[in-house]
Amino acid sequence: MKILLYMGAMLLLLAAACSEDKGNYNYLPVNTIVEDSIEGTYTVVQFDTLTIKPYLRFSREESEDLSFEWSIEGQVISTDPVCHARIMMEPNDEKDVNNRWYDALLCITDNTTGLKYYKSFRVTVNTAYSVALYMLSEGTDGQARLSFQRRDIPDAPIVHDVFEAANPRLGKLGKKPRQVYTGSIMSKTFVVICEEGDKKMAVLNRTNLKLDKNYNEEVVMGGYSGTFTPYEIKVLMGGMVVAKEGLLGYNYMNSAALYRPIVGDYDFAHWVDCNYTMDAYLWISYDNKSEQFMRLEVSQGVAYDKVSPIPTPEDFSTKGQKFLVGGHSGYDCSRPVLYNSAEKKAYFYKILMTADEWDMTTMQPIWEFSYSKIMERGNLLDEKSVTVFGENSLYWFIANGNKIVRLHGDGGEAKEVYTAPQGEVTTMMLDAKEERLFVVAYDGSKSYIYSVGVLNEDWGKLKELPLEMEGKIVSVAATGSWKY
Repeated sequence: MKILLYMGAMLLLLAAACSEDKGNYNYLPVNTIVEDSIEGTYTVVQFDTLTIKPYLRFSREESEDLSFEWSIEGQVISTDPVCHARIMMEPNDEKDVNNRWYDALLCITDNTTGLKYYKSFRVTVNTAYSVALYMLSEGTDGQARLSFQRRDIPDAPIVHDVFEAANPRLGKLGKKPRQVYTGSIMSKTFVVICEEGDKKMAVLNRTNLKLDKNYNEEVVMGGYSGTFTPYEIKVLMGGMVVAKEGLLGYNYMNSAALYRPIVGDYDFAHWVDCNYTMDAYLWISYDNKSEQFMRLEVSQGVAYDKVSPIPTPEDFSTKGQKFLVGGHSGYDCSRPVLYNSAEKKAYFYKILMTADEWDMTTMQPIWEFSYSKIMERGNLLDEKSVTVFGENSLYWFIANGNKIVRLHGDGGEAKEVYTAPQGEVTTMMLDAKEERLFVVAYDGSKSYIYSVGVLNEDWGKLKELPLEMEGKIVSVAATGSWKY
Protein backbone atom coordinates (compact mmCIF):
# COMPACT_ATOMS: atom_id res chain seq x y z
CA MET A 1 0.00 0.00 0.00
CA LYS A 2 2.86 2.37 0.87
CA ILE A 3 4.49 1.59 -2.46
CA LEU A 4 1.35 2.55 -4.38
CA LEU A 5 1.05 5.82 -2.47
CA TYR A 6 4.75 6.62 -3.21
CA MET A 7 4.36 6.01 -6.93
CA GLY A 8 1.27 8.18 -7.06
CA ALA A 9 3.10 11.03 -5.38
CA MET A 10 5.95 10.83 -7.91
CA LEU A 11 3.53 11.00 -10.83
CA LEU A 12 1.93 14.12 -9.39
CA LEU A 13 5.35 15.80 -9.01
CA LEU A 14 6.35 15.01 -12.61
CA ALA A 15 3.07 16.34 -13.90
CA ALA A 16 3.56 19.57 -11.98
CA ALA A 17 7.12 19.99 -13.29
CA CYS A 18 6.03 19.50 -16.88
CA SER A 19 3.22 21.99 -16.51
CA GLU A 20 5.75 24.64 -15.37
CA ASP A 21 8.18 24.08 -18.35
CA LYS A 22 7.86 27.26 -20.46
CA GLY A 23 10.96 26.57 -22.69
CA ASN A 24 11.31 28.01 -26.22
CA TYR A 25 11.56 25.29 -28.85
CA ASN A 26 11.60 27.57 -31.92
CA TYR A 27 15.26 26.66 -32.87
CA LEU A 28 16.85 28.31 -35.94
CA PRO A 29 19.00 26.22 -38.34
CA VAL A 30 22.80 26.83 -38.16
CA ASN A 31 24.32 28.90 -40.97
CA THR A 32 26.73 26.22 -42.25
CA ILE A 33 29.67 26.97 -44.55
CA VAL A 34 30.84 24.81 -47.43
CA GLU A 35 34.06 25.40 -49.45
CA ASP A 36 33.56 24.17 -53.02
CA SER A 37 36.73 25.06 -54.94
CA ILE A 38 39.67 23.58 -53.04
CA GLU A 39 40.45 20.02 -54.02
CA GLY A 40 43.32 17.76 -54.99
CA THR A 41 46.97 18.78 -54.96
CA TYR A 42 48.54 22.20 -55.50
CA THR A 43 52.07 22.39 -56.89
CA VAL A 44 54.47 25.19 -56.03
CA VAL A 45 58.21 25.75 -56.34
CA GLN A 46 60.13 26.27 -53.12
CA PHE A 47 60.45 30.00 -52.28
CA ASP A 48 57.56 30.81 -54.65
CA THR A 49 54.18 32.08 -53.47
CA LEU A 50 51.25 29.70 -53.07
CA THR A 51 48.00 31.49 -53.90
CA ILE A 52 44.60 29.87 -53.25
CA LYS A 53 41.29 31.73 -53.31
CA PRO A 54 38.47 29.85 -51.59
CA TYR A 55 34.85 30.04 -52.77
CA LEU A 56 32.40 29.75 -49.88
CA ARG A 57 28.76 28.67 -49.96
CA PHE A 58 26.47 29.46 -47.01
CA SER A 59 23.31 27.57 -46.09
CA ARG A 60 21.62 30.84 -45.05
CA GLU A 61 22.87 34.41 -45.32
CA GLU A 62 26.48 35.22 -46.11
CA SER A 63 28.60 36.00 -43.07
CA GLU A 64 31.48 38.46 -43.01
CA ASP A 65 32.63 37.70 -39.47
CA LEU A 66 34.95 34.85 -40.40
CA SER A 67 38.51 33.91 -39.47
CA PHE A 68 40.84 31.93 -41.75
CA GLU A 69 43.84 29.77 -40.99
CA TRP A 70 45.87 28.06 -43.72
CA SER A 71 48.39 25.47 -42.55
CA ILE A 72 50.77 22.89 -44.01
CA GLU A 73 51.73 19.98 -41.79
CA GLY A 74 50.41 21.94 -38.80
CA GLN A 75 52.45 25.05 -39.59
CA VAL A 76 50.33 28.15 -40.17
CA ILE A 77 51.33 29.88 -43.41
CA SER A 78 48.53 32.46 -43.75
CA THR A 79 45.56 33.92 -41.86
CA ASP A 80 44.14 35.88 -44.76
CA PRO A 81 40.92 34.94 -46.58
CA VAL A 82 42.98 34.37 -49.72
CA CYS A 83 46.11 32.31 -49.10
CA HIS A 84 49.12 34.20 -50.40
CA ALA A 85 52.15 32.64 -48.72
CA ARG A 86 55.79 32.13 -49.64
CA ILE A 87 56.56 28.43 -49.33
CA MET A 88 59.76 27.61 -47.47
CA MET A 89 59.20 23.87 -46.97
CA GLU A 90 61.80 21.54 -48.41
CA PRO A 91 61.04 20.03 -51.81
CA ASN A 92 59.16 16.75 -51.99
CA ASP A 93 60.57 13.66 -53.67
CA GLU A 94 58.21 11.87 -56.05
CA LYS A 95 60.30 8.70 -55.72
CA ASP A 96 59.81 8.61 -51.95
CA VAL A 97 56.34 7.24 -51.14
CA ASN A 98 56.51 8.93 -47.73
CA ASN A 99 57.44 12.34 -49.09
CA ARG A 100 55.44 12.93 -52.26
CA TRP A 101 53.39 15.79 -50.82
CA TYR A 102 52.51 17.75 -47.69
CA ASP A 103 49.10 17.57 -46.00
CA ALA A 104 47.45 20.99 -45.82
CA LEU A 105 44.34 22.35 -44.16
CA LEU A 106 42.07 25.38 -44.33
CA CYS A 107 40.20 26.14 -41.09
CA ILE A 108 37.33 28.66 -41.30
CA THR A 109 35.87 29.92 -38.03
CA ASP A 110 32.43 31.55 -37.92
CA ASN A 111 33.00 34.07 -35.14
CA THR A 112 29.25 34.56 -34.69
CA THR A 113 28.61 30.96 -33.71
CA GLY A 114 32.13 29.81 -32.83
CA LEU A 115 31.79 26.87 -35.19
CA LYS A 116 34.79 25.73 -37.27
CA TYR A 117 34.76 24.27 -40.77
CA TYR A 118 37.68 22.41 -42.34
CA LYS A 119 38.85 21.69 -45.87
CA SER A 120 41.88 19.46 -46.45
CA PHE A 121 44.12 19.39 -49.52
CA ARG A 122 47.71 18.60 -50.50
CA VAL A 123 50.70 20.69 -51.51
CA THR A 124 53.62 19.38 -53.56
CA VAL A 125 56.78 21.49 -53.30
CA ASN A 126 59.17 21.27 -56.24
CA THR A 127 62.82 22.24 -56.05
CA ALA A 128 63.86 25.72 -57.12
CA TYR A 129 67.39 24.51 -57.78
CA SER A 130 66.88 22.13 -60.71
CA VAL A 131 66.88 24.75 -63.49
CA ALA A 132 69.29 27.47 -62.48
CA LEU A 133 72.49 29.44 -62.92
CA TYR A 134 74.89 29.11 -59.98
CA MET A 135 77.55 31.62 -58.98
CA LEU A 136 80.39 30.99 -56.53
CA SER A 137 81.94 34.24 -55.37
CA GLU A 138 84.64 35.42 -52.98
CA GLY A 139 84.20 38.29 -50.55
CA THR A 140 86.88 40.74 -49.46
CA ASP A 141 87.61 38.45 -46.48
CA GLY A 142 88.06 35.43 -48.75
CA GLN A 143 84.75 33.90 -47.68
CA ALA A 144 82.95 31.77 -50.25
CA ARG A 145 79.36 32.61 -51.15
CA LEU A 146 76.97 30.51 -53.22
CA SER A 147 74.21 32.30 -55.13
CA PHE A 148 71.76 31.21 -57.78
CA GLN A 149 69.23 32.50 -60.29
CA ARG A 150 66.29 30.41 -61.48
CA ARG A 151 66.12 29.88 -65.24
CA ASP A 152 62.65 28.36 -65.53
CA ILE A 153 60.99 31.76 -65.14
CA PRO A 154 61.86 35.12 -66.72
CA ASP A 155 63.70 37.90 -64.90
CA ALA A 156 64.27 35.88 -61.73
CA PRO A 157 66.28 37.66 -59.02
CA ILE A 158 69.63 36.42 -57.76
CA VAL A 159 69.27 34.65 -54.42
CA HIS A 160 72.36 34.76 -52.20
CA ASP A 161 73.71 32.60 -49.38
CA VAL A 162 71.73 29.54 -50.44
CA PHE A 163 74.07 27.12 -48.64
CA GLU A 164 73.44 28.85 -45.32
CA ALA A 165 69.68 28.93 -45.98
CA ALA A 166 69.60 25.20 -46.69
CA ASN A 167 71.97 24.33 -43.81
CA PRO A 168 71.20 26.86 -41.04
CA ARG A 169 73.17 25.01 -38.36
CA LEU A 170 76.32 24.28 -40.35
CA GLY A 171 77.83 27.73 -40.64
CA LYS A 172 79.41 29.01 -43.84
CA LEU A 173 81.29 27.47 -46.73
CA GLY A 174 85.10 27.53 -46.82
CA LYS A 175 87.44 30.29 -47.92
CA LYS A 176 89.31 30.93 -51.17
CA PRO A 177 86.57 29.44 -53.36
CA ARG A 178 87.63 27.73 -56.58
CA GLN A 179 84.74 25.92 -58.25
CA VAL A 180 81.03 25.22 -58.21
CA TYR A 181 80.51 21.98 -60.12
CA THR A 182 77.13 20.55 -61.08
CA GLY A 183 78.49 17.46 -62.80
CA SER A 184 76.77 15.19 -65.26
CA ILE A 185 73.11 14.19 -65.30
CA MET A 186 74.16 10.63 -64.51
CA SER A 187 76.23 11.40 -61.44
CA LYS A 188 73.92 14.16 -60.15
CA THR A 189 76.96 15.66 -58.45
CA PHE A 190 76.87 19.12 -56.90
CA VAL A 191 80.17 20.17 -55.37
CA VAL A 192 81.58 23.42 -53.99
CA ILE A 193 85.39 23.53 -53.86
CA CYS A 194 87.34 25.87 -51.54
CA GLU A 195 91.05 25.86 -50.74
CA GLU A 196 90.67 26.68 -47.05
CA GLY A 197 88.30 26.21 -44.14
CA ASP A 198 86.36 23.31 -42.69
CA LYS A 199 84.36 22.76 -45.89
CA LYS A 200 86.96 22.39 -48.63
CA MET A 201 84.97 19.96 -50.74
CA ALA A 202 81.27 20.16 -49.90
CA VAL A 203 79.03 17.71 -51.76
CA LEU A 204 75.45 18.99 -51.76
CA ASN A 205 72.09 17.41 -52.49
CA ARG A 206 70.99 18.77 -55.88
CA THR A 207 67.34 18.91 -54.80
CA ASN A 208 67.60 20.93 -51.59
CA LEU A 209 71.32 21.92 -51.38
CA LYS A 210 71.72 20.26 -48.00
CA LEU A 211 75.22 19.04 -47.20
CA ASP A 212 75.49 15.35 -48.09
CA LYS A 213 79.19 14.90 -47.36
CA ASN A 214 82.15 17.06 -46.43
CA TYR A 215 85.67 16.11 -47.50
CA ASN A 216 88.87 17.10 -45.72
CA GLU A 217 92.24 15.52 -44.91
CA GLU A 218 90.69 13.05 -42.49
CA VAL A 219 88.47 11.29 -45.02
CA VAL A 220 91.07 10.73 -47.76
CA MET A 221 91.54 6.97 -48.05
CA GLY A 222 94.58 4.87 -48.89
CA GLY A 223 96.69 5.50 -45.80
CA TYR A 224 97.04 9.21 -46.54
CA SER A 225 98.15 11.61 -43.78
CA GLY A 226 98.98 14.80 -45.68
CA THR A 227 97.14 18.04 -46.41
CA PHE A 228 94.22 18.51 -48.78
CA THR A 229 93.96 21.69 -50.86
CA PRO A 230 91.49 21.03 -53.70
CA TYR A 231 91.25 23.17 -56.83
CA GLU A 232 88.60 21.50 -58.97
CA ILE A 233 86.72 18.27 -59.61
CA LYS A 234 85.45 16.36 -62.63
CA VAL A 235 82.93 13.53 -62.30
CA LEU A 236 81.32 11.22 -64.84
CA MET A 237 81.13 7.51 -64.05
CA GLY A 238 84.25 7.91 -61.95
CA GLY A 239 85.95 11.11 -60.95
CA MET A 240 89.17 12.97 -60.26
CA VAL A 241 89.98 15.81 -57.88
CA VAL A 242 92.76 18.20 -58.87
CA ALA A 243 94.54 19.46 -55.77
CA LYS A 244 97.74 21.20 -54.73
CA GLU A 245 98.90 17.82 -53.45
CA GLY A 246 98.29 16.11 -56.80
CA LEU A 247 95.48 14.13 -58.41
CA LEU A 248 93.05 12.24 -56.18
CA GLY A 249 90.67 9.58 -57.46
CA TYR A 250 87.01 10.09 -56.53
CA ASN A 251 84.48 7.28 -56.85
CA TYR A 252 80.98 8.49 -56.14
CA MET A 253 79.57 5.03 -56.96
CA ASN A 254 81.70 3.42 -54.21
CA SER A 255 80.43 5.26 -51.14
CA ALA A 256 81.76 8.48 -52.71
CA ALA A 257 85.26 7.55 -51.59
CA LEU A 258 88.20 9.92 -52.10
CA TYR A 259 91.60 8.25 -52.56
CA ARG A 260 95.12 9.47 -51.85
CA PRO A 261 97.05 11.52 -54.44
CA ILE A 262 98.86 9.64 -57.18
CA VAL A 263 102.32 8.80 -55.85
CA GLY A 264 105.42 9.70 -57.86
CA ASP A 265 107.77 12.45 -58.93
CA TYR A 266 105.22 14.37 -61.00
CA ASP A 267 104.07 17.94 -61.40
CA PHE A 268 100.61 17.33 -62.77
CA ALA A 269 98.74 20.18 -64.42
CA HIS A 270 95.50 21.33 -62.85
CA TRP A 271 93.64 19.37 -65.50
CA VAL A 272 92.35 15.88 -66.23
CA ASP A 273 90.34 14.45 -69.11
CA CYS A 274 88.99 11.09 -70.20
CA ASN A 275 86.86 9.11 -72.61
CA TYR A 276 83.43 10.06 -71.28
CA THR A 277 82.09 6.51 -71.58
CA MET A 278 85.14 4.80 -70.05
CA ASP A 279 86.41 7.22 -67.41
CA ALA A 280 86.24 4.65 -64.61
CA TYR A 281 89.22 2.93 -66.27
CA LEU A 282 91.50 5.71 -67.50
CA TRP A 283 92.21 9.43 -67.20
CA ILE A 284 94.85 11.58 -68.84
CA SER A 285 96.75 14.60 -67.54
CA TYR A 286 99.92 16.53 -68.35
CA ASP A 287 103.11 16.34 -66.32
CA ASN A 288 104.76 19.76 -66.39
CA LYS A 289 107.99 18.24 -65.07
CA SER A 290 108.62 15.68 -67.82
CA GLU A 291 106.57 17.77 -70.29
CA GLN A 292 104.53 14.79 -71.43
CA PHE A 293 100.89 13.77 -71.50
CA MET A 294 100.32 10.90 -69.07
CA ARG A 295 97.74 8.12 -68.81
CA LEU A 296 96.41 7.31 -65.34
CA GLU A 297 95.02 3.83 -64.76
CA VAL A 298 93.95 1.55 -61.93
CA SER A 299 96.47 -1.25 -61.51
CA GLN A 300 94.83 -2.86 -58.51
CA GLY A 301 92.09 -1.89 -56.12
CA VAL A 302 90.48 1.44 -56.85
CA ALA A 303 93.31 4.01 -56.80
CA TYR A 304 94.72 5.42 -60.06
CA ASP A 305 98.28 4.37 -59.32
CA LYS A 306 99.51 3.22 -62.73
CA VAL A 307 101.07 6.17 -64.57
CA SER A 308 102.66 5.96 -68.00
CA PRO A 309 103.48 8.53 -70.73
CA ILE A 310 101.49 8.82 -73.93
CA PRO A 311 104.19 8.61 -76.64
CA THR A 312 104.71 11.87 -78.52
CA PRO A 313 104.69 11.47 -82.33
CA GLU A 314 108.07 11.96 -84.00
CA ASP A 315 106.96 14.91 -86.13
CA PHE A 316 106.65 17.31 -83.15
CA SER A 317 107.82 17.79 -79.57
CA THR A 318 106.27 19.16 -76.38
CA LYS A 319 109.60 20.15 -74.83
CA GLY A 320 109.54 23.60 -73.26
CA GLN A 321 105.73 23.57 -73.16
CA LYS A 322 103.64 23.78 -70.00
CA PHE A 323 99.96 23.03 -69.74
CA LEU A 324 97.69 26.01 -70.33
CA VAL A 325 94.06 24.94 -70.76
CA GLY A 326 92.00 21.95 -71.86
CA GLY A 327 88.93 21.42 -74.02
CA HIS A 328 86.93 18.36 -75.04
CA SER A 329 84.78 17.33 -78.02
CA GLY A 330 82.57 14.33 -78.57
CA TYR A 331 82.94 11.63 -75.96
CA ASP A 332 86.50 10.55 -76.73
CA CYS A 333 88.50 13.56 -77.97
CA SER A 334 90.61 15.75 -75.69
CA ARG A 335 91.80 19.15 -76.96
CA PRO A 336 94.56 20.42 -74.64
CA VAL A 337 96.57 23.60 -75.21
CA LEU A 338 100.20 23.94 -74.09
CA TYR A 339 102.20 27.16 -73.82
CA ASN A 340 105.85 28.03 -74.35
CA SER A 341 106.49 31.17 -72.31
CA ALA A 342 109.87 31.85 -73.97
CA GLU A 343 108.28 31.82 -77.42
CA LYS A 344 105.00 33.39 -76.17
CA LYS A 345 103.26 30.78 -78.27
CA ALA A 346 100.31 28.43 -77.65
CA TYR A 347 100.24 24.90 -79.09
CA PHE A 348 96.88 23.25 -79.75
CA TYR A 349 96.69 19.43 -79.66
CA LYS A 350 94.12 16.71 -80.19
CA ILE A 351 94.22 13.35 -78.39
CA LEU A 352 91.71 10.70 -79.42
CA MET A 353 91.12 8.05 -76.74
CA THR A 354 89.42 4.83 -77.87
CA ALA A 355 88.99 1.36 -76.39
CA ASP A 356 87.20 -0.95 -78.81
CA GLU A 357 88.62 -4.19 -77.39
CA TRP A 358 89.05 -5.70 -73.94
CA ASP A 359 91.82 -7.75 -72.35
CA MET A 360 89.94 -10.87 -71.28
CA THR A 361 92.62 -11.71 -68.70
CA THR A 362 92.59 -8.43 -66.80
CA MET A 363 89.07 -7.46 -67.91
CA GLN A 364 90.42 -4.00 -68.72
CA PRO A 365 89.89 -2.04 -71.95
CA ILE A 366 92.76 -1.94 -74.45
CA TRP A 367 93.46 1.73 -75.10
CA GLU A 368 94.56 3.30 -78.35
CA PHE A 369 95.65 6.93 -78.73
CA SER A 370 95.63 9.11 -81.82
CA TYR A 371 97.78 12.13 -80.94
CA SER A 372 98.30 15.13 -83.24
CA LYS A 373 99.17 18.83 -83.20
CA ILE A 374 96.45 21.05 -84.67
CA MET A 375 98.14 24.45 -84.77
CA GLU A 376 100.38 26.90 -82.96
CA ARG A 377 99.50 30.54 -82.32
CA GLY A 378 101.41 33.48 -80.92
CA ASN A 379 100.05 36.54 -79.12
CA LEU A 380 96.60 35.00 -78.72
CA LEU A 381 96.45 33.61 -75.20
CA ASP A 382 98.76 33.10 -72.24
CA GLU A 383 98.71 32.13 -68.56
CA LYS A 384 96.39 35.04 -67.69
CA SER A 385 93.79 34.31 -70.36
CA VAL A 386 90.32 33.02 -69.52
CA THR A 387 88.95 30.40 -71.90
CA VAL A 388 85.99 28.14 -72.56
CA PHE A 389 85.57 25.54 -75.31
CA GLY A 390 82.36 24.59 -77.09
CA GLU A 391 82.19 20.80 -77.23
CA ASN A 392 79.64 20.88 -80.05
CA SER A 393 80.65 23.97 -82.00
CA LEU A 394 84.41 23.31 -81.53
CA TYR A 395 85.03 27.00 -80.91
CA TRP A 396 87.44 28.42 -78.37
CA PHE A 397 86.35 31.63 -76.65
CA ILE A 398 89.41 33.44 -75.32
CA ALA A 399 89.33 36.46 -73.01
CA ASN A 400 92.28 38.74 -72.32
CA GLY A 401 91.36 41.49 -69.89
CA ASN A 402 87.91 42.60 -71.02
CA LYS A 403 88.16 41.57 -74.70
CA ILE A 404 86.90 38.23 -76.01
CA VAL A 405 87.67 36.57 -79.34
CA ARG A 406 86.51 33.31 -80.92
CA LEU A 407 88.77 30.78 -82.65
CA HIS A 408 87.75 27.49 -84.25
CA GLY A 409 89.39 24.51 -82.60
CA ASP A 410 90.70 23.24 -85.93
CA GLY A 411 92.24 26.56 -86.98
CA GLY A 412 91.27 29.73 -88.79
CA GLU A 413 91.20 33.39 -87.90
CA ALA A 414 90.27 34.76 -84.49
CA LYS A 415 87.09 36.85 -84.56
CA GLU A 416 86.22 39.48 -81.97
CA VAL A 417 83.11 38.61 -79.97
CA TYR A 418 82.56 41.12 -77.18
CA THR A 419 84.21 43.67 -74.91
CA ALA A 420 82.97 43.71 -71.32
CA PRO A 421 82.01 47.32 -70.49
CA GLN A 422 83.00 47.00 -66.81
CA GLY A 423 85.85 45.09 -65.21
CA GLU A 424 88.02 42.23 -66.48
CA VAL A 425 86.79 38.76 -67.36
CA THR A 426 87.20 36.21 -64.54
CA THR A 427 85.31 33.23 -65.97
CA MET A 428 82.98 32.27 -68.84
CA MET A 429 80.38 29.61 -69.58
CA LEU A 430 78.43 28.54 -72.67
CA ASP A 431 74.79 27.57 -72.34
CA ALA A 432 73.79 24.00 -73.20
CA LYS A 433 72.90 24.86 -76.81
CA GLU A 434 76.07 26.97 -77.18
CA GLU A 435 73.97 29.90 -78.36
CA ARG A 436 74.91 32.25 -75.51
CA LEU A 437 78.21 32.99 -73.85
CA PHE A 438 77.93 34.03 -70.21
CA VAL A 439 80.78 36.41 -69.50
CA VAL A 440 81.67 37.22 -65.89
CA ALA A 441 83.72 40.38 -65.26
CA TYR A 442 84.99 41.90 -62.01
CA ASP A 443 85.87 45.56 -61.41
CA GLY A 444 87.47 45.18 -57.98
CA SER A 445 84.21 45.54 -56.09
CA LYS A 446 81.34 44.06 -58.09
CA SER A 447 80.90 41.23 -60.56
CA TYR A 448 78.85 41.55 -63.74
CA ILE A 449 77.36 38.76 -65.84
CA TYR A 450 76.76 39.48 -69.52
CA SER A 451 74.77 37.08 -71.70
CA VAL A 452 76.21 37.45 -75.21
CA GLY A 453 74.85 35.91 -78.40
CA VAL A 454 77.36 33.87 -80.40
CA LEU A 455 75.21 32.78 -83.35
CA ASN A 456 75.51 34.73 -86.60
CA GLU A 457 72.24 36.66 -86.24
CA ASP A 458 72.95 37.53 -82.58
CA TRP A 459 76.71 37.90 -82.82
CA GLY A 460 78.05 39.99 -79.94
CA LYS A 461 74.60 41.19 -78.85
CA LEU A 462 73.44 41.22 -75.25
CA LYS A 463 70.60 38.72 -74.87
CA GLU A 464 69.38 40.02 -71.52
CA LEU A 465 70.06 42.75 -69.00
CA PRO A 466 73.38 42.28 -67.20
CA LEU A 467 73.33 40.82 -63.70
CA GLU A 468 75.48 42.28 -60.95
CA MET A 469 76.42 41.36 -57.41
CA GLU A 470 78.98 42.20 -54.75
CA GLY A 471 82.20 40.20 -54.61
CA LYS A 472 84.31 38.39 -57.18
CA ILE A 473 82.61 35.54 -59.02
CA VAL A 474 85.23 32.84 -59.54
CA SER A 475 83.07 30.06 -60.99
CA VAL A 476 79.65 29.56 -62.59
CA ALA A 477 77.66 26.42 -63.38
CA ALA A 478 74.22 25.43 -64.63
CA THR A 479 71.56 22.82 -63.90
CA GLY A 480 68.56 21.65 -65.91
CA SER A 481 67.16 22.62 -69.29
CA TRP A 482 66.81 26.38 -69.30
CA LYS A 483 63.67 28.09 -70.56
CA TYR A 484 65.14 31.57 -70.29
